[in-house]
Amino acid sequence: MKACIIVGTRPQIIKSQPIIKEFKKRKSPLVIIHTGQHYDYKMSKSFFDELDISNPDINLGISKGSSAKQLSDIITKLEKLLKKINPDVVLVPGDTRSALGGALAANRLGIPVAHIESGARSFDPKMEEETNRRLIDHMSSYLFAPTLNCVKNLKSESVLGKIYFSGDTMYDVFLEYKNMLKFSNKKENFVLMTIHRKENIHNKMKISKIISITKKLSKHGIEVIFPIHPHTKKQISSYGISLKGIRVINPLKYSEILNMISRSQLLITDSGGLQKEAFWLNTSCITMRENTEWIETLKGKNNQLLQNINSNDYHKILSILKTKPRKKILNKSFGNGNASEKIFSFLAKQF
Repeated sequence: MKACIIVGTRPQIIKSQPIIKEFKKRKSPLVIIHTGQHYDYKMSKSFFDELDISNPDINLGISKGSSAKQLSDIITKLEKLLKKINPDVVLVPGDTRSALGGALAANRLGIPVAHIESGARSFDPKMEEETNRRLIDHMSSYLFAPTLNCVKNLKSESVLGKIYFSGDTMYDVFLEYKNMLKFSNKKENFVLMTIHRKENIHNKMKISKIISITKKLSKHGIEVIFPIHPHTKKQISSYGISLKGIRVINPLKYSEILNMISRSQLLITDSGGLQKEAFWLNTSCITMRENTEWIETLKGKNNQLLQNINSNDYHKILSILKTKPRKKILNKSFGNGNASEKIFSFLAKQF
């Protein structure tokens, strides 16, 4: 079996790590293609280095331009490239522009698409990622669902490809690092915050309210630590919003962000992946969104959505902080930590 895997963002690199390692272990050829969507040292290369996986075989260098221009360039360049490589299958993890471009290019050439993390649904048509993941799922030959709820979503949409409950490849990576680094169970007096989604940072009123809420926490002696995404920093600066009272730091490595989540009293985020990691680390999470793809994390109020954000919501945050730690929820919602092995074995039988 000869395969290609398409990545372009940090979450995609994390989701791909165990798959890349599995292909290497099985001595099966895998061409790693990076679109360039997030290719700089802090946002991408450091993740390849830290996760101990090979650097991309090919970097398309597509990092500038509008969303439409990026997608167009990704499809055009990948189509030419895939013709030369002629893989048996193209793997696309997640729901980014890079994943959609990879799926469209492969589909146009008649190359089977394998979607990693298929079936995730927020049911929010305003989200670019929701549109991307639905389109990818409906042009994929093989759909690897991370949860049984994702399987249910795919069946309800009558997708044409083969559906397989593999578990979550992100859980594979998480368990590897958890066992290796032995994260602390002791909670420290700080809240960790990450905000990067377009619906939050491209809305001046909304991001102003989020910053205002978190600033109020410092008045109660709770430190707020904010590893800031470069684009988030640029947007907040353009609005003239002060971050005084919040400890702003550079983006963290994968192991560092897991360590911070494990030690924090609370995670405030709009990230899909971090919601899951907080759930696995038994850290309370508030998601600054109206919905989530990962309804499994809402069980036992591990994760709570903060909808229609207003300046008094810090009272809700304080209430969550004062709540005694809940019992750890043990379940196999995201599989057993062997998703990459299952995915490889399934694909190997097809080719």
